[in-house]
Amino acid sequence: MIASAHASAGGAAASSGLPQFEPSVFESQIFWTVVSFFLLMFLLKKYVLPPIITILDSRASRIADDLQKAEASRKEGERLLLNYQGQLVAARQVAAQTLDEARQEANRYREQALEELNKELAKKKNAALLEIEQAKQKAMEEVRDAAVDLSMLAAEKLIAKSINAKDANRMVQEAVTQLGKQSQLH
Repeated sequence: MIASAHASAGGAAASSGLPQFEPSVFESQIFWTVVSFFLLMFLLKKYVLPPIITILDSRASRIADDLQKAEASRKEGERLLLNYQGQLVAARQVAAQTLDEARQEANRYREQALEELNKELAKKKNAALLEIEQAKQKAMEEVRDAAVDLSMLAAEKLIAKSINAKDANRMVQEAVTQLGKQSQLH
């Protein structure tokens, strides 16, 4: 059954009008296929490929220009970066120098302030020492005056009467009391 179906299919193919399966027309089909192919290639080469090649060439030249511009921009960027780095180094040096000068100036001001402070302290110390010396002299004079007064009172009392030890102690006490009263009055 399959063989008869195949045989009938072969006969049907020949009579059905499908020339591509007909072996007798293979040679003419191959000829026209080759002619059509070369005609198509000619038309493509003549009318289709030139505009495509023009577009591709213009695109390639734009890409080349863009690459050249990018390279120029990269070189300019590198130059600017080097310039910026040089300026940054110079600015750091200026900042370091300014900072150094500020430190030196601060040290000068500090030393000057310390010197002025030392002078002021020396003046105050000298004034205080002078005051102490004057107070000491005044105290010495007061002690001397008190001793003189005490001696004079004691001498007056001794001259006025001959005394024993008990009377001498009592007279010294009276002299000290009188001396205290006199110093309170002054």
